[in-house]
Amino acid sequence: MNRKLNTREIKQLLDRSAAQIDKNTLEKLASARRTAVQYQQTTQQAPVLAWLTQHGLIHSHSTHNRKVWNFGIAALLALVLLGGGLYWQHAYEHDHSDIDIAILTDDLPVDMYVD
Repeated sequence: MNRKLNTREIKQLLDRSAAQIDKNTLEKLASARRTAVQYQQTTQQAPVLAWLTQHGLIHSHSTHNRKVWNFGIAALLALVLLGGGLYWQHAYEHDHSDIDIAILTDDLPVDMYVD
């Protein structure tokens, strides 16, 4: 069978096949589908939150608690980024005190006076 089927033909074949199945089997298939869809809709936890839950550091699995944790993590990340930016800005400010001391003690090299 090297023939390519389009979606309309596949749908028709599946409908014909489903019509040949008895009601008991159809009910079992529908139940299995509902179970699979319900399992698929369960939310998955992030690995860190799963580890914290496993070790008893988080007890509630409610959506509200997850939102609070997500907000807390986002706020912590923002604070770390802000602190890092401020530290980087402070660390790279030019310190002119060495030049001022050299001017006052006349220890500047000659090329500092030449433009």
